[in-house]
Order: sequence, then structure tokens, then C-alpha cells
Amino acid sequence: MDVKVRTLTKAALLLAIALVFQFVKMGQLITGSGINAVLILAAHICGLPWAIAIGFTTPFMAVVLGVQPPAMIIVVPFIVAGNIIYATAYGLIRKRSKIIGIIVAALIKFGLLYSAVNFILTVKPPIKAALSFPQLITALVGGTLALVIIQVIERIKNHQPT
Repeated sequence: MDVKVRTLTKAALLLAIALVFQFVKMGQLITGSGINAVLILAAHICGLPWAIAIGFTTPFMAVVLGVQPPAMIIVVPFIVAGNIIYATAYGLIRKRSKIIGIIVAALIKFGLLYSAVNFILTVKPPIKAALSFPQLITALVGGTLALVIIQVIERIKNHQPT
């Protein structure tokens, strides 16, 4: 199969997984961690353009699917930016250290979303709470989960007969 088609297939599968996390509505810790894991996996496996596409799509789909209430629409551009920054920071730092890439990416995403709801936008307390420290936790948990999956994938690849 052509490399571009394989990459597109992997990216489509990752987007589908992210949408399942949103659609099933398992709470912020599970849903947010799952989507963050998908963003890191997409950056690592498919490349930054695909991770950015997924990071751009998922917040809008959360509104369309009814996962996010209409009051969240005001923060969607910041969530999009946070997702893109998260995937990009990891993508740029991962060759030096995947773990540092996750930590830096999580801190930057958290900083952006925390600043948006505490200093830029006027939002209700539940939205402010959801887009503050839980974002740091879900970014770190999702990144850690992605690193475990990446390690498993790399072990499987290394044990494939040539």
C-alpha cells in the first residue's frame, strides 16, 4: 500500500478513536486523556499535519455531537489552539526526549487554556474549572498513555521478521 494512503488510514483511525472518546461521554479525565493520547499518537505516527488536523477537528465535533454544551462555543478556538500547540510542542521536542516533549506540551496547553478562561474570556465557573488544572492532568495522563502505546508499537516493529 502507498505510504500516503497508509498514513491517511492511520490518521483516520486515530480521528475515529478520538470521536469515540467524545461520543461515549466518559467524563473529562477519560475523554480528555484519550483525546490527548490520540493527538500525541497522531504527531508521532502520522506527522504534525495530521495531528494538527485532528486537534482542529475534535473541539468542533464535541460541540456538534453535544458533548460540549453550547456555552463552550466561546472557548473552542482556544481548545483548538491548545490541541495544536500540544501536538506541535511534542512533535518538535520528541526527538530529543519524548518525556520532556509530553511535559512541555502539557504545560503549554494548560497555560494557554488557563489563561484563556481566567484572563481573556468571561466564562461561567464550571467552564473555568474544566479548562484549568484538569487540562494539565489530562494532557499528562494522555501523553503518558500515548508513550506506553508508542513503546509497544516500537517493540512490535522491532520484532517483526524482515
